[in-house]
Amino acid sequence: MELNCNINYVRRRGGYPLKNNCFFLFFIALLLLNACTNKVEPKQSPLAETNKSSSTEFVGYITKLENQRALVVSPISKEINQTRKEFYDAVWVSNMPSDIEVGQYVHVWFIGAIATSYPAQGKASKVTISNIHKPEAAALSQDEVIRKALINKKISSIDILVIKEVIYDEKSAVWTIRYKSAIITDGSIEEDSILVPDKYH
Repeated sequence: MELNCNINYVRRRGGYPLKNNCFFLFFIALLLLNACTNKVEPKQSPLAETNKSSSTEFVGYITKLENQRALVVSPISKEINQTRKEFYDAVWVSNMPSDIEVGQYVHVWFIGAIATSYPAQGKASKVTISNIHKPEAAALSQDEVIRKALINKKISSIDILVIKEVIYDEKSAVWTIRYKSAIITDGSIEEDSILVPDKYH
Protein backbone atom coordinates (compact mmCIF):
# COMPACT_ATOMS: atom_id res chain seq x y z
CA MET A 1 0.00 0.00 0.00
CA GLU A 2 2.82 2.35 0.87
CA LEU A 3 4.66 1.44 -2.39
CA ASN A 4 1.59 2.19 -4.48
CA CYS A 5 1.24 5.54 -2.78
CA ASN A 6 4.87 6.45 -3.64
CA ILE A 7 4.35 5.47 -7.29
CA ASN A 8 1.19 7.52 -7.51
CA TYR A 9 3.02 10.43 -5.91
CA VAL A 10 5.79 10.29 -8.49
CA ARG A 11 3.27 10.12 -11.32
CA ARG A 12 1.44 13.12 -9.92
CA ARG A 13 4.77 14.99 -9.81
CA GLY A 14 5.32 14.49 -13.57
CA GLY A 15 6.95 11.07 -13.92
CA TYR A 16 10.28 9.64 -12.94
CA PRO A 17 12.91 12.43 -12.66
CA LEU A 18 15.88 10.17 -13.53
CA LYS A 19 14.22 8.81 -16.65
CA ASN A 20 13.38 12.35 -17.84
CA ASN A 21 16.95 13.52 -17.29
CA CYS A 22 18.35 10.62 -19.31
CA PHE A 23 15.95 11.31 -22.15
CA PHE A 24 16.92 15.00 -22.15
CA LEU A 25 20.66 14.21 -22.28
CA PHE A 26 20.10 11.69 -25.07
CA PHE A 27 18.19 14.32 -27.08
CA ILE A 28 21.03 16.87 -26.68
CA ALA A 29 23.58 14.27 -27.79
CA LEU A 30 21.58 13.58 -30.94
CA LEU A 31 21.47 17.29 -31.78
CA LEU A 32 25.25 17.63 -31.38
CA LEU A 33 25.91 14.54 -33.49
CA ASN A 34 23.63 15.83 -36.24
CA ALA A 35 25.36 19.21 -36.24
CA CYS A 36 28.75 17.53 -36.72
CA THR A 37 27.67 15.21 -39.51
CA ASN A 38 25.87 18.00 -41.42
CA LYS A 39 28.88 20.33 -41.41
CA VAL A 40 29.32 21.75 -44.94
CA GLU A 41 32.87 22.18 -46.22
CA PRO A 42 33.46 25.40 -48.17
CA LYS A 43 33.55 24.81 -51.93
CA GLN A 44 36.53 25.87 -53.99
CA SER A 45 36.03 28.35 -56.77
CA PRO A 46 36.09 27.07 -60.37
CA LEU A 47 39.45 28.78 -60.75
CA ALA A 48 40.93 26.80 -57.87
CA GLU A 49 39.55 23.61 -59.35
CA THR A 50 41.08 24.50 -62.71
CA ASN A 51 44.47 24.92 -61.06
CA LYS A 52 44.39 21.25 -60.12
CA SER A 53 44.15 20.12 -63.72
CA SER A 54 47.43 18.81 -65.07
CA SER A 55 47.47 20.28 -68.58
CA THR A 56 45.51 21.12 -71.70
CA GLU A 57 46.85 20.82 -75.24
CA PHE A 58 46.47 23.70 -77.69
CA VAL A 59 47.75 23.84 -81.27
CA GLY A 60 48.33 26.87 -83.47
CA TYR A 61 50.66 29.34 -85.16
CA ILE A 62 52.80 31.80 -83.24
CA THR A 63 51.79 35.17 -84.68
CA LYS A 64 53.36 37.55 -82.15
CA LEU A 65 56.13 37.65 -79.55
CA GLU A 66 55.79 40.24 -76.83
CA ASN A 67 57.09 40.64 -73.26
CA GLN A 68 58.36 37.04 -73.07
CA ARG A 69 54.99 35.77 -74.24
CA ALA A 70 53.80 34.28 -77.52
CA LEU A 71 50.40 34.73 -79.12
CA VAL A 72 49.30 31.32 -80.40
CA VAL A 73 46.27 31.27 -82.70
CA SER A 74 44.41 28.19 -83.87
CA PRO A 75 43.83 27.94 -87.65
CA ILE A 76 40.68 25.90 -87.09
CA SER A 77 37.37 27.66 -86.47
CA LYS A 78 34.61 26.44 -84.19
CA GLU A 79 30.95 27.32 -83.88
CA ILE A 80 29.90 28.96 -80.61
CA ASN A 81 26.19 29.34 -81.29
CA GLN A 82 23.71 29.65 -84.17
CA THR A 83 24.74 33.21 -85.05
CA ARG A 84 28.44 33.05 -84.19
CA LYS A 85 29.54 30.25 -86.47
CA GLU A 86 33.21 31.16 -86.82
CA PHE A 87 35.48 31.60 -83.82
CA TYR A 88 39.24 31.06 -83.47
CA ASP A 89 40.91 30.25 -80.17
CA ALA A 90 43.87 32.48 -79.33
CA VAL A 91 46.07 32.42 -76.23
CA TRP A 92 48.88 34.59 -74.94
CA VAL A 93 51.26 31.92 -73.63
CA SER A 94 53.91 32.66 -71.01
CA ASN A 95 56.86 30.47 -69.99
CA MET A 96 57.73 29.78 -73.63
CA PRO A 97 61.13 28.41 -74.74
CA SER A 98 63.70 31.04 -75.68
CA ASP A 99 64.26 29.62 -79.17
CA ILE A 100 60.70 29.99 -80.48
CA GLU A 101 59.96 32.24 -83.45
CA VAL A 102 56.97 33.82 -85.11
CA GLY A 103 55.52 31.59 -87.80
CA GLN A 104 56.20 28.30 -86.04
CA TYR A 105 53.39 25.80 -85.58
CA VAL A 106 53.41 24.66 -81.96
CA HIS A 107 51.71 22.30 -79.53
CA VAL A 108 51.24 23.85 -76.08
CA TRP A 109 50.35 22.14 -72.82
CA PHE A 110 49.14 24.44 -70.05
CA ILE A 111 49.48 24.28 -66.31
CA GLY A 112 47.07 26.01 -63.97
CA ALA A 113 44.17 28.25 -64.83
CA ILE A 114 43.62 29.81 -68.25
CA ALA A 115 42.25 33.36 -68.06
CA THR A 116 39.10 33.62 -70.13
CA SER A 117 39.85 36.93 -71.82
CA TYR A 118 40.26 37.18 -75.59
CA PRO A 119 42.94 36.36 -76.36
CA ALA A 120 43.06 34.06 -73.36
CA GLN A 121 46.15 33.89 -71.13
CA GLY A 122 47.91 30.80 -69.84
CA LYS A 123 51.24 29.42 -68.66
CA ALA A 124 52.94 26.68 -70.65
CA SER A 125 54.20 23.55 -68.95
CA LYS A 126 55.47 22.06 -72.22
CA VAL A 127 55.89 23.31 -75.80
CA THR A 128 56.83 21.34 -78.90
CA ILE A 129 57.48 22.77 -82.37
CA SER A 130 56.04 20.86 -85.31
CA ASN A 131 58.36 19.82 -88.11
CA ILE A 132 59.01 22.87 -90.27
CA HIS A 133 57.51 22.45 -93.71
CA LYS A 134 59.89 23.24 -96.58
CA PRO A 135 59.23 21.96 -100.10
CA GLU A 136 62.29 20.48 -101.78
CA ALA A 137 62.29 23.07 -104.57
CA ALA A 138 61.67 26.05 -102.26
CA ALA A 139 64.29 28.39 -100.85
CA LEU A 140 62.18 29.42 -97.85
CA SER A 141 60.50 27.32 -95.19
CA GLN A 142 56.90 27.88 -94.16
CA ASP A 143 57.73 29.76 -90.95
CA GLU A 144 60.17 32.02 -92.83
CA VAL A 145 57.42 32.85 -95.32
CA ILE A 146 55.07 33.84 -92.50
CA ARG A 147 57.71 36.08 -90.93
CA LYS A 148 58.37 37.68 -94.30
CA ALA A 149 54.64 38.28 -94.83
CA LEU A 150 54.40 40.02 -91.47
CA ILE A 151 56.65 42.78 -92.80
CA ASN A 152 53.54 43.86 -94.68
CA LYS A 153 51.78 46.55 -92.62
CA LYS A 154 48.32 45.32 -93.55
CA ILE A 155 48.97 41.94 -91.95
CA SER A 156 51.16 43.11 -89.09
CA SER A 157 48.44 45.53 -87.95
CA ILE A 158 45.97 42.68 -87.35
CA ASP A 159 45.60 42.11 -83.61
CA ILE A 160 44.75 38.41 -83.79
CA LEU A 161 46.02 36.95 -87.05
CA VAL A 162 44.57 33.63 -88.17
CA ILE A 163 46.80 31.81 -90.65
CA LYS A 164 44.45 29.52 -92.53
CA GLU A 165 46.85 28.02 -95.07
CA VAL A 166 50.35 28.42 -96.49
CA ILE A 167 50.78 27.07 -100.03
CA TYR A 168 53.83 26.96 -102.29
CA ASP A 169 53.56 27.05 -106.08
CA GLU A 170 56.69 25.54 -107.55
CA LYS A 171 56.08 26.82 -111.10
CA SER A 172 55.89 30.47 -110.10
CA ALA A 173 58.14 30.12 -107.03
CA VAL A 174 55.58 32.05 -105.02
CA TRP A 175 53.93 31.32 -101.68
CA THR A 176 50.30 32.14 -100.93
CA ILE A 177 49.14 32.77 -97.37
CA ARG A 178 45.41 32.71 -96.69
CA TYR A 179 44.58 34.60 -93.51
CA LYS A 180 41.82 36.20 -91.45
CA SER A 181 41.46 38.66 -88.60
CA ALA A 182 40.03 36.82 -85.60
CA ILE A 183 37.49 39.39 -84.52
CA ILE A 184 34.49 38.30 -82.47
CA THR A 185 31.51 38.85 -84.72
CA ASP A 186 28.32 37.22 -85.88
CA GLY A 187 28.42 35.35 -89.15
CA SER A 188 31.57 34.54 -91.09
CA ILE A 189 34.88 36.41 -91.14
CA GLU A 190 36.22 37.75 -94.40
CA GLU A 191 39.30 35.97 -95.73
CA ASP A 192 42.24 37.62 -97.45
CA SER A 193 45.50 36.41 -98.99
CA ILE A 194 49.00 37.63 -99.71
CA LEU A 195 51.64 36.46 -102.20
CA VAL A 196 55.20 36.04 -100.97
CA PRO A 197 58.07 35.47 -103.45
CA ASP A 198 60.25 32.48 -102.59
CA LYS A 199 63.43 34.43 -101.98
CA TYR A 200 65.18 35.91 -98.98
CA HIS A 201 65.26 39.51 -100.23
